[in-house]
Amino acid sequence: MESSLSDRLVGLLGATAVLSVDGYDIDGLIPQAVVRPRDRLQVSEVLRWASAEQVSVLPRGGGTRMGLGNVPRRADLVLDLGGLDKLVDYQPADMTATVEAGMTLASLEEQLTPGGEFVPLESALPSRSTVGGTLAVGTGGPLAYAYGLPREWLIGIGVISAQGVATRSGGKVVKNVTGYDLNKLYTGSLGTLGVIVEASFKLLPIDPEAGALMASFPSLSSSISAGRKLLNSPAAPMGCHCVTSGVSRRLQDSLHAASQDLGLGDEEAALSFAFFSGRAKVTGRRLEEAAALLLAEGANAVQRIEGPASNGLLRWVTDAPSEISLGSGLVMKLSVQSRSAARTSAECAEITLSGEKPEQMADPGFGSIRLFWPRPSDGPMAGRTNNREEEQPILDAVQQARQIARRYGGTAVVEQCPLPVKRNIDVWGDPPDSLAVMRRIKDRFDPGGILNPGRFLRGI
Repeated sequence: MESSLSDRLVGLLGATAVLSVDGYDIDGLIPQAVVRPRDRLQVSEVLRWASAEQVSVLPRGGGTRMGLGNVPRRADLVLDLGGLDKLVDYQPADMTATVEAGMTLASLEEQLTPGGEFVPLESALPSRSTVGGTLAVGTGGPLAYAYGLPREWLIGIGVISAQGVATRSGGKVVKNVTGYDLNKLYTGSLGTLGVIVEASFKLLPIDPEAGALMASFPSLSSSISAGRKLLNSPAAPMGCHCVTSGVSRRLQDSLHAASQDLGLGDEEAALSFAFFSGRAKVTGRRLEEAAALLLAEGANAVQRIEGPASNGLLRWVTDAPSEISLGSGLVMKLSVQSRSAARTSAECAEITLSGEKPEQMADPGFGSIRLFWPRPSDGPMAGRTNNREEEQPILDAVQQARQIARRYGGTAVVEQCPLPVKRNIDVWGDPPDSLAVMRRIKDRFDPGGILNPGRFLRGI
């Protein structure tokens, strides 16, 4: 009788590298085995073996975004990279650092802070989110307007191919232009082209002063319009986020009372957050000028927050999408041109599901809008069902949001929805013109199709 996948992996890596499958399910699929390699050599061994045996491999960092993407076609083996968590090289004078992919963002920050430096990687739940996972997803956070996406800070990347071959792109110095820029190809590919095991970054000095503004507006659309004007002014913040009143009510206790002082009793009221950092005098002046601009643009009130409290607010805004999603039945992210964000938000506000309008979080600089519809107490969003009639309202809401996004030349990704609905849609939305090229790249890098099969665009 053929031994189980776990038994075969014990023979390959040893018993300590093979974990229980509990808690590693993905979209209802329970993997046959889970391994946590202790080093890059073991990662290569696993992938070489999996390629030869045609075993599907699903790379995993901290597991915070494992629900992103389409339902996998197969989920044989989860490759947990948590064992690769070392700081490989840190050169404070050169402002560069090289780390293994399984290091958490919180640990990376802790390692770099004594040198007065940081790398602007933003993700919810930093004590769990890993460097490799953040790069694989490729998205930014509330300060992406100033810092850009994670790939902007990547100067070198170490990857193990689907066949178990170790490759490296870029280097450990900032001035490195040798060869093709594979760094940007791997980031955002959701682990479908190779397994990221190491990354080198250019660093920034930690700013001596931080501050934030919290302003209330009569509506989310007016908040977005004012935020966009602020971002294009001389007093521009590092980033700006606008949220509906339902989102703002989830503020931490220390900030909740302050938000009530801003007049959020009105159902239509919205909050705008603007984040600043730099030298003390410059930051103080920009806070004053920005507050005056927001008031002139129709803010009901503006509150200034400085020091650790501003960092706490930034952490809350960064974590909020993950926390709010826990109580949501449908979560979508729309991306449009920034000039269309206010109109897009206003139209999406009219899409109801089970009689509820969506709560929203918007980034006026990037033109991205997250929509959160609450999970009702019954129906397909509350439990498991295969009833097509109960799924249809959710499918209709997705379609309406996508039509709005198309009208403004944007995209709409379903980040979370009931599993029966997810099986019937492509969560990534309309295929891009480059889909054929993407398929050829996938075939070249992963000819056996073992890495995250089916999770990317159109089942790549």
